[in-house]
Amino acid sequence: MQLFVTAADSQELFGVLTSEGVPYQQRMAESVRELGTGSFEVYEIQANVPEVKVPPEYTQGDVGARAFRLPSGRLIITDLEGNLEQITVPVPGQ
Repeated sequence: MQLFVTAADSQELFGVLTSEGVPYQQRMAESVRELGTGSFEVYEIQANVPEVKVPPEYTQGDVGARAFRLPSGRLIITDLEGNLEQITVPVPGQ
């Protein structure tokens, strides 16, 4: 799995990966400047987590998504470019 997170989202992701015992590598990918709001850091995260089929409740129309399953069964959902969308627990029985 390779994904990109902002500094604000990185702490949640690092905490989840650490609590799941998943080793990961991180590096600063870039610093993005937005007009009027300053800039924010973007990190590239690489971890050995299997990609799985995206459950239908996490897709919206034609917008593509990718899903990666953590050892606990939780899912990391990203867009097709690898930007973190959410970390979630899948609905039982789906």
